[in-house]
Amino acid sequence: MLLMLLRSLSLFILLFLVAGCTAAKNHTEIAKNSYIKGIVTSISKVNSGYVYTIESTDTSNGKLTSAQGFSSKPCNVGDLVYARLNGAKFDYFAVLVTGFERVQEPVIIKKHRRTKQNLTVDSIPVVESIEF
Repeated sequence: MLLMLLRSLSLFILLFLVAGCTAAKNHTEIAKNSYIKGIVTSISKVNSGYVYTIESTDTSNGKLTSAQGFSSKPCNVGDLVYARLNGAKFDYFAVLVTGFERVQEPVIIKKHRRTKQNLTVDSIPVVESIEF
């Protein structure tokens, strides 16, 4: 009975380890192909293309917050791009808006100061008559 319990326990531990290894493998595959939507902040020219640094404008759906990688497609600093980073190279690189600038609108905070002077007093009707 004890031998059977030890065998089932060792089998359970083995299954747990195998499940952990496969989960880690899937995580690295997800991180391998990552998307980013953002503004090009810097460009470096190399022999066969360009190295771009991109700061994200949209981090929804697990997009990267920033990325640096190689692409042969030319663009300028300040362009809004959408790209897929695979290792150190952008597999997919699309310029969405040329000369995009993030316009930040000023934050307007309205303060409501409620004092007894600002309160209105509604009088309750004393007599009301209804005629048909």
